[in-house]
Amino acid sequence: MTIREKLHAFLASRPAGAEAGELVGLLLSGAGSDPELGTRLLRTMLDGDPNFVFDAASGLWSLRRNQALRVPLDEARFTVVDLETTGGRAGPGTIIEIGAYRMHGRRILDFFQTLVRPHGPIPRFITGLTSITNEMVREAPPIEDVLPAFRDFLGDSVLVAHNAAFDYSFLDFEFRRIFGIGLENPVLCTLKMARRFLPSLKRKRLDALAEHFGLSTEGRHRGLGDARMAAELLSIFIDIASRMGLGRLDRLIDDHQRGAAGRRIERHVAAEEIAAIAQAPGVYLMYNERGDLLYVGKARRLRERLASYFNSSVSAKTADLVSHVWRIETRQTRSSLEAALLEAKLIRELKPPYNRMLKAAAPAYFIRLDLMDEFPRIVVSTRLSARRGVMQTGPFIGRTGIERSVRALSRMLGLRTCAGKLAPDESFSPCIYGQMGHCAAPCNLGIDEDGYAERVRRAVAFLRGRSGPLMGELARARDDAARAMRFEEAARLHRELEALAALSSRASRLSQVVTENNLVIVTGAGRDRAAHIVLSGRLAASRELRSLEDAREVSRFVAENFERYRARPVTREELEPMQIVARWLRERHPDEGRVINLYGPRIETAALGWPDAGSDSTIGAHDGSGPATRIDPAAPGPAAGSFASAACAQDDGKGLPFPRTDKPDAADKRTTA
Repeated sequence: MTIREKLHAFLASRPAGAEAGELVGLLLSGAGSDPELGTRLLRTMLDGDPNFVFDAASGLWSLRRNQALRVPLDEARFTVVDLETTGGRAGPGTIIEIGAYRMHGRRILDFFQTLVRPHGPIPRFITGLTSITNEMVREAPPIEDVLPAFRDFLGDSVLVAHNAAFDYSFLDFEFRRIFGIGLENPVLCTLKMARRFLPSLKRKRLDALAEHFGLSTEGRHRGLGDARMAAELLSIFIDIASRMGLGRLDRLIDDHQRGAAGRRIERHVAAEEIAAIAQAPGVYLMYNERGDLLYVGKARRLRERLASYFNSSVSAKTADLVSHVWRIETRQTRSSLEAALLEAKLIRELKPPYNRMLKAAAPAYFIRLDLMDEFPRIVVSTRLSARRGVMQTGPFIGRTGIERSVRALSRMLGLRTCAGKLAPDESFSPCIYGQMGHCAAPCNLGIDEDGYAERVRRAVAFLRGRSGPLMGELARARDDAARAMRFEEAARLHRELEALAALSSRASRLSQVVTENNLVIVTGAGRDRAAHIVLSGRLAASRELRSLEDAREVSRFVAENFERYRARPVTREELEPMQIVARWLRERHPDEGRVINLYGPRIETAALGWPDAGSDSTIGAHDGSGPATRIDPAAPGPAAGSFASAACAQDDGKGLPFPRTDKPDAADKRTTA
């Protein structure tokens, strides 16, 4: 990148311009300490270049093309748009309605509205939300006919939308597909303006903002109705911006690009480079100008994830990272599971500095019960333990709800919450929980070891999904308290019942105990597939799956190692892959990979997509009590090119990732909360 290209890219993100000291500091570290030298250097480099303009009055350099933005907000031209689409991700022919208003300052001048015939059917959820049916769009023009007319309507005005990143992504995708060039208009987002101008307002959805300002919500979830609300909000925000000293369009856009952290996103990677990245799972490596590795990340969709870094709503730490990124390398994988495993390997080996500063994902929590303790307690932890005899369930996302559920379960069963090993003594004074009756007080022999063990067995049964007895007992206690008019007690019991019901629903849909997971995960398609073997919760091996011999090797490995992994304790090196696999199972999409549950040390090669005509298709021993492997009979096999969950319910972000340990019957269905 030449010096002029570097300055051009920087000033493109600064419509209001930048001082000479900033530009010199961008080019030459330390040169900005002499302002006279900086000014002379820039004049020597940029005088005579038609792309750059120097304003002597303000002392700012800017791009000539941004001169058109130096107009009062009341004289600026806006196009406020809202799209209805068939889903949440841009793709060919996914727009079903465009509604837009053309504005001059705060005045609405004209509108554009049309239904669009999509390339595929409209999902029922979208029809319920927007009332747009397949019959309504059957005779509508396709996007290829609509977009040229909308481009003429948009012109070179500023594109405005509520949550503009969504609408922009669909329009930019179709502009690139149909016209060969992306959408180049300046963009403003009324959602970001609401966050900037109304920080104390809790809800900032379009209808919530309309109700806050007393605007009509008629036509909600339709293109023209939502565009009208966004246009009226823009008129209000223009007035607020003018009173804040942002009365000129370039200054408003410049402030808009600072983001929630108050920092500008200094972009050194062109949008075209991001647009050329595949929308596939993989890892990305970010490098600075000198070629030093800064950060390693993973993504289910690389292009979408990388584009999000250059959004003005990023945090201050992320903005700092992006300002140093000059090159991005991507490595595609078959699935997000392999991406997560590769990311962990690269971070461990390369130790990028920003991976220690940024947290890429919300922490995962595990419920832990140490069954080797004489008086176990239920704890919530972010780490798996390698100790023998520790029952661990998870992962859960969101600590508050899990801790509330664990407290309710411990209180109901009278399990202790204090840390450390107990030495029961009759003369010992119990803590406040024991005095209140929330703990059975084993510390002062309020309960013997056998009685406490029975309570632990009930807790284990609950965590394994057998929640009926406890839930029924708690419901009866709540009803008895209500009949006796002890309403505060009834309300507390009802809250505890809700907390336990939430934990039960998350624990019963899928098996709970991490170390009871025995399965094979098949990722990829066609002849580019791999098998990831999970035995007793541990990622025991990953094998290419390109031939029948590869499938036989997987079968042999399962047969030889199934019992061995059950017998030996977890090692510390196995903990990180265990967490990655558990989290992937929890968060995976139903079309991402195929999960084959193992009920014994045997797996059919046919289950791996390679029927073995020369044998019984299996390797290994089986006790004859049932199938050694279980695959969802409704799921297409790998030869069909699509993958589905095998005896493992689809998770909606609230459940646990583990397949049942009992054998589900054919009536089992995928469930969501």
